[in-house]
Amino acid sequence: MNSLYLDASALTKLVVAEDETAAVRAFVRGRSLVSSRVAVVEVTKAVARHDPSADPGPMLSQLTLIDLDPELARAAAATGGYQLRALDAIHVASAMRVAADLEAFVTYDPRQAAAAKAAGLRVLGPGPIG
Repeated sequence: MNSLYLDASALTKLVVAEDETAAVRAFVRGRSLVSSRVAVVEVTKAVARHDPSADPGPMLSQLTLIDLDPELARAAAATGGYQLRALDAIHVASAMRVAADLEAFVTYDPRQAAAAKAAGLRVLGPGPIG
C-alpha cells in the first residue's frame, strides 16, 4: 500500500514548475507511481505546451502503466456519469483496477477528484491551496 496513482495533472507537475511542484515531488519521493498509459500522451502534450524544451521521458519511465483494455474501457465508460471527461474516467477506472495497492489517487482536477472520491478512492493534491 505504498503506491500512488497520479493523473496527468499531477505528473505534469513533476516535470514543469508549477505552484504545487515542490510539494508533489516531496510527497511522491520513495513511492511506487502508477498511472494509465494514456498519461504518456497527456503529459507529453501538457509539458510541451508549458516548456517545449522539457523532457517528460525520464519521469514517465519510472511509472507502472495500466493499459486500456476492453474491460477497462467498459469500466471507464460507466465511471463518474456523463459530466466526467473521457480521459478522467479512464484514470479513475485505472486506479480502481489497482485500488487495493494504492495509498492515494493524486490529482489537481476537481471534477476528477470528486469522481475518484465517489468511487471510494482516497484523493490527495499536495501543495498550496489556490
